[in-house]
Amino acid sequence: MAKNNTKNIKRDKNGRFAKGSQAQKGNITNPTGKGGFKDHPENKSNGYWNSEDSISFQYKYLIKKTVDEFKKWMKDIPEKERTIAQELAYQSVIKARKDLAYLKEVTDRTEGKASQSIDMTSGGEPIPLFDYVKKKK
Repeated sequence: MAKNNTKNIKRDKNGRFAKGSQAQKGNITNPTGKGGFKDHPENKSNGYWNSEDSISFQYKYLIKKTVDEFKKWMKDIPEKERTIAQELAYQSVIKARKDLAYLKEVTDRTEGKASQSIDMTSGGEPIPLFDYVKKKK
């Protein structure tokens, strides 16, 4: 278990790290283990987020593959070894191949929504934005 070095950690009134204070890798700021990290250190992230655990990463990863590579991935990573993010992305890609609405959803999630223009006219005339400003006499 990592050494508990909390003497240099200061927190503000909301519990966030105060300016100039930060946790160090391997630091356990919950010495009582409340929350389960004492009993289950494998669940502790040390503050790092792994992008590969996200569904959007898995979407992008799978849709870049050729059909043959996708089939090989299905064999190499059987269902019992997939993370939930991998399984959800896999199911979404399969469904998107057959359903246009689902394809739009996956594309919006991976590429971003398409831009939409807004008509800023009123009855064919531009909307007056500065008519309400009083003129100096």
